[in-house]
Order: sequence, then C-alpha cells, then structure tokens
Amino acid sequence: MAMSGEGDPSGQREGILQQFYADRVFLSGDKGWRVGKNFFVVKSMVEKMVKWAYESSTGLYPNDPIPVGSHREGLHLQVEGSSNGFDFLIPARYNPKLALASGGIAKEPGSYEKKLPTYIFREQGLPVFRWGTKVLVDLEAFGEMYVEVHCHRQAERLADEDDEEDLDFLDECKESLSHHHLDPVQILEDFHRHIEIALDPECTHPRQNDPVFRQKLFRSRVPKIDNWMRQNITLEALNLESPAIQLVFLEGTETVPVKLVPAIQGAFKLSNQWLREDLAHLSEWWDGDLANEKKSFLRKAAVVQEVGPELIAKGGFWRLSFSHAETVILEDVDADGGQRAAALRLLKFVNVTKWTPEYGKILTSYHLKTVLLWCCEIYPQKEQWETLLSSLEALLRLLRHTLAKRNLPHYFLQSVNLFSRRYKSSSSTYGPLALEVLCREVEAMLADPMGYLLPDPERQDHCASREFEEKMADLREFKESHREDLKELKRMQDEHMYEEVEISEA
Repeated sequence: MAMSGEGDPSGQREGILQQFYADRVFLSGDKGWRVGKNFFVVKSMVEKMVKWAYESSTGLYPNDPIPVGSHREGLHLQVEGSSNGFDFLIPARYNPKLALASGGIAKEPGSYEKKLPTYIFREQGLPVFRWGTKVLVDLEAFGEMYVEVHCHRQAERLADEDDEEDLDFLDECKESLSHHHLDPVQILEDFHRHIEIALDPECTHPRQNDPVFRQKLFRSRVPKIDNWMRQNITLEALNLESPAIQLVFLEGTETVPVKLVPAIQGAFKLSNQWLREDLAHLSEWWDGDLANEKKSFLRKAAVVQEVGPELIAKGGFWRLSFSHAETVILEDVDADGGQRAAALRLLKFVNVTKWTPEYGKILTSYHLKTVLLWCCEIYPQKEQWETLLSSLEALLRLLRHTLAKRNLPHYFLQSVNLFSRRYKSSSSTYGPLALEVLCREVEAMLADPMGYLLPDPERQDHCASREFEEKMADLREFKESHREDLKELKRMQDEHMYEEVEISEA
C-alpha cells in the first residue's frame, strides 16, 4: 500500500503524482484527439494494403488486420513531442490444426524443421514441439502415428511402373514438406514485397502484370490507394530479426510508426498437459503469497483456450505469440476503478525518459507489460490499486523482485526468462550489470517515487525521505565505480550487440 513520506500530509503525494501524470505522461485534450485521429487514418490505410496483399499473394491474407499492442490495450503513452505507434496482426491462411507435444525437446532446435507443413494432416492435430517460444516440426515423430501426406511428386513416382521400391514414410513427409509449407523467412520477404506493390505509384492493381488475370472477364477489385496517400508512407527495409513489416506514416506534422505482423491464428491448440506445466507452479520464482493462483490460472487458461496463441515469423523461426490473449486479459484491467494502466504508463515513461537514455533499452514495453500481468495475479486485492501511488509501488516491488532474481518469466511460458540476454562480448559481466543497476534505480524510486520523479527545480518543496537519500547515494556510488562498464553496456545496447537466449525445459 502507499507509504507516507516524512512530514508528508495524507494524500499530498498522491495529488502531486496525479498532476505529474496528467502534465507529462498521458496528455488529454488535443493530444488525445490527434492520437485517435491518427489511429483511424492508419487503420483505414492498413485495411486497404491488406486487401492488396490478399490479391498479390493469391489469397494468403483473407481477413482484416487486428489491432494489438499498447494502444489497443490502453497502455500507451501520450507524451508531448512524440508520436504514438500502432501495431496490427495480419492473419495468414493456414488449414491444418497444430497440437503442441507436451514437454520439452531433447535436441537443439537446429535438428528440427522450421517450416510448417500445409499438406500433412492428422485428425487429432499435427504435433509440433517447442524450444522457448520457437515452434519446431519433428518429422520422425510422424512415423509413430497415422498422418495423411499429400505430395504431388511422390504420387507421380509411385504411379511409375518401373519404380518398384516405395519411399519410406519419413522420406514422404520430407518431400511433402519441401513442396507445401509456410517458411518463416519467406513469408516475411513475400509480405514485404506485397506491401511494396501496394505502395508503388505505378500499380493500379496488384496483379496487373499477371497474364491470366488480364484475360479474366470479371477482374477482382481492390480498394483505390491514391498516390498522395502512398507518398505519405515509407516502407522500411526488411529486418528478419523482427516479426513486423515496419512503415512510417506522415500524418500532418507527425511521423507515425506502424508495425504489420503476419500471423497464423486458430491453428495452434495447446494441450491440457501444457497448461498444467506452464501456467501453474509459480513458487520457484515468487516466494510470496499465492492464494489466488488457482483462480487466476483458470482465467488465464480459459482465455488461451478461447483465442489461442498466434504464430509469428521472427529470426528464421515460427514463434508463439500471445498478443491477442494479452489484449483480451488487459481490456478490462481497471474495471474495478483501479489505477493499474496509469501506473504502468508512468513506469513506461520513466523507462523511456530516464533509464533507456542512460543505459540503453534494457527494459522494453513488453517487459513492463509482463510485470503488470504478473502483478495483477499476485496482488488481486482491489485495495492495492485504488490510488496511482499504491499501484505504482506494487509494480515497482515486483519489478525489483524480478531484477534481483534476474528472472522475469514469460506470462504464458514460464520456462522462458525474458531477462535472458547474451551480450556479444568476451566478458560475462554485462548481463548481470544491466539488471543490477536497474534494480538499484527501482529501489531508489520505490523509496520515494515523487523525490525520484521530480526534476531538481521542482524538488525544493518536497521533503525526501532519509531512505531515498541513502538509496540515491548508493546508486551514484555504484554508477561511478562501474562507469566504463556502463558506458560499454550502453554502446552494445544502442548497436544491438546482443541476442535473446531462449531456454527449454529439457
């Protein structure tokens, strides 16, 4: 609950914090109107581009884009001088159902297929394995169960009377996969090209150069994209380490970043065993009260079963993503009148304005959203979230806990530690250093949020606590003693000289 500073009248700090939030973190009025207008313009244009992608891909993207991310969840900032970005899932067509084989896998991901077969069927679903968030196909496992394999070349070969030797089942699966699949790299490259066509001022239709299309009596129609609209959109270079095709919209005086994420929805079914293994048993990470574990587990499991995870292409793999499920869970996060969303926005503001400029982007928006998801589960009491100050302190306590333990479990895949990052350096000190310096920052902020947030000219009338002064002194001493290492850490962060390390239960 909210802590009282020395000599601080009841409610005074809450009022100051609310004013700080309203003045700097989440501007309303004209700023709120412009964010809403930009979203409407962007969404309309994205819907048109997806219809073009549907035609140029011959039907691969049949559904409307789905808004996800901070804006859709109501967790975005509205800060003066910066533009809000928007994220969309772009559902891709995919027929067979996939079923996750429970448990980990015994071999490294390199020994499995990264592509998803589209012409290998099984009534109960097609089993795949997981390594962290990576989804992998083990063709040898198909030999243990009945599956129906469609392979044109295999059928031709078997029809040849001169060929008396049948290929074994594994070869048949491999051959089918080589001809009928969704490749995580190819789908990003192709989708990038489809969007490029939609933005090409020379194009009047995505299939205008297709001779078969030109001969059709009734040609498929696509929405008109005016060239003045195309001129206000920039398509950024493809980055296969990102799951998104990234664009920049010029809307008035603002540049609005937009991410389009091709995704496979509705194909992935999670087994009950997976739910038991990955959604329960928090005691190894959280040593506090877990009286609400069963109730929250059932709610989380129900949402995952209802909307399922989606599969996105990133870093050469198909990966599990729960962006739609997270949106569903968070859409009524403050239904009881709490201050959870505001507290998270405030924490994101601190990360963007203080921590990232000094240390690099160690904490992402997704890290902080995961902290909120866990925090709602660990602190289910309404009283904890009644004020902005008490809500912020709840998030800070849990963030401090995760930083101290060097472990922030994925909300849906607890074997995945979101803090597992390997820096491309001969020294192994940078990973622990990054988390330790942020842990000290959080401790100082938790000791006195207002003393930590207010800039020096505004702090004169604020009576900071003795604990805050001691924490700040310790923080300054720590930063001074690690000055060169922190400078190198910032350089590696800015130049993206690290990789996320996925782990498995195996």
